[in-house]
Amino acid sequence: MTEGPSYGPDDVMRGLSLPRRVGLLVAGLGGLAAAVTIGLLLATEPGELPLRTRIAFVAMIGVGMAWAGFAGWALARRPLFAVDRVVAAWLAVTFSVLMTVGMVSVAVMRAGPVGILAVGGLGVALTVVASVLLARARAYRRALLARWDELERQNG
Repeated sequence: MTEGPSYGPDDVMRGLSLPRRVGLLVAGLGGLAAAVTIGLLLATEPGELPLRTRIAFVAMIGVGMAWAGFAGWALARRPLFAVDRVVAAWLAVTFSVLMTVGMVSVAVMRAGPVGILAVGGLGVALTVVASVLLARARAYRRALLARWDELERQNG
């Protein structure tokens, strides 16, 4: 009657909460919907699109497919130990940097200094936010793994 619970640290740390699962599902479906929609726009365009536009469309399809792939991976894999947060933050940092480079490139060709500063500032702000999220995700993962080690030492 006084025996311990039939589950161990593996079971406690294994699952994703329902809000996290719903969030991943929304991100995955959103990325997939964006990729499919942009792919259909690209495929059904009656005339030849400029090279810059085709590059932008292909990049947006890649971003959407990356988020869809990430969501599928995170929903299918367990236990995650917060690695999903780190991967999502890396995706956010990568895509923020790429978007910033793209926006500044367009602004250099088409806008003046005010436009370059505006899009550059927006891009830097988004990259900083994504970088802060990456730092927090890595710290959370380290704390979770430290707790895991502590539980392992207590149980074994």
